[in-house]
Amino acid sequence: MVTWAKLFPLRGIANIGRNQDNPNMLSMDNLNQISMKQLLWLTGLILLAPMALVGCAPETETATETANEIVTNGQEGGTLTLIADAEDRMREGFVSKDGWELNFNHAHATFNNIRAYQAQSPFDPDTDSQPDYITLVELLNSPTTVDLVGGTEDTPTVTTAIAPPGHYNALSWEMVTATEGEFAGSTLVLDGTAERDGRTINFTIALNKPVAHFCGEYVGDERKGFLEANGVAKLETTFHFDHFFGRSDRPIDQSPNDEAIGFQPFANIAEGDTLNVTSEELQQLLTEEEYNTLVFSVTELGHVGEGHCRIELL
Repeated sequence: MVTWAKLFPLRGIANIGRNQDNPNMLSMDNLNQISMKQLLWLTGLILLAPMALVGCAPETETATETANEIVTNGQEGGTLTLIADAEDRMREGFVSKDGWELNFNHAHATFNNIRAYQAQSPFDPDTDSQPDYITLVELLNSPTTVDLVGGTEDTPTVTTAIAPPGHYNALSWEMVTATEGEFAGSTLVLDGTAERDGRTINFTIALNKPVAHFCGEYVGDERKGFLEANGVAKLETTFHFDHFFGRSDRPIDQSPNDEAIGFQPFANIAEGDTLNVTSEELQQLLTEEEYNTLVFSVTELGHVGEGHCRIELL
């Protein structure tokens, strides 16, 4: 603790102007001995005293509480749920840009570090900024693997949390490497079949490309993220797999086909009717151009409805 003695060494100064015969009285003769410099010094002591007292006061933390803590501290909250939608084409099958009919049994993605924000102004993912939020909810802080297509729900739940009411209009999340279980070592594992010209390939493609997403408000037929006290609201991560495999109903030189890898590069390295491959093997087996397109295709998967996200490779 800071003391007065440390701040202001008063030895010798405390006796200025005192009558030596009667220390309790001030002598005019002795007062006359006080120099202007000493008077200014004493005046400074008086002016600095309040500042010293403030400096001795205990520090207070001003860090903003997370929304989870605010609810715990007594606010009425609601239930905020994040779902993942791989869209109908993944649930029902679709034809890639290069003519392969794709059907999926499973698509396992591993999520982590999911945060929902009540931003004061609309978040623009095309900038390098972070959401300017008044409320932040941590929805997930440990790796969780979700099957996007093989479960009983069309749009499986990723995580649920109790959160303060308000409009959650920004979202950040990561697709990360699973650390345990069947899918350890991968961020995304696609399991399905591909057919073209009488050939059928059973494939398992295990990718390991961790990616962070910074997204604004969900864009779709209905707005999402409006949570009332004791109510329920949903947020959504949307996976656009046509940005990965392309789609046959679009011109080959237009989006999303012009940047999608398609399926033919995978068919080229399949052994007969089977393809079981990892990211490391793909880097060796694909051409450099194909592999770079693959990496870019992974970064194009994550959206919020039709809303785009800023992507950062982890």
